[in-house]
Amino acid sequence: MTGSDDRRATSNAMRWASQVTSLGLEMVVPTGIGVWLDNKYGTLPGWTLVGLCLGSYLAFRGLQQLLRDLNK
Repeated sequence: MTGSDDRRATSNAMRWASQVTSLGLEMVVPTGIGVWLDNKYGTLPGWTLVGLCLGSYLAFRGLQQLLRDLNK
């Protein structure tokens, strides 16, 4: 039965890695889009700040969901 235990541990590790990666991307992608928009339209730092705020909000909500799932 060690084979199924190894798969379960690997599955859990992959799930956690996926969730942590998603949290990071939720923060970085909107900020990156804001930087791109600022460079395109010359509105520095307007869109970057909007992207940072949106990314922070999304990452916070993702972290709340992660903690909620952990407590189940």
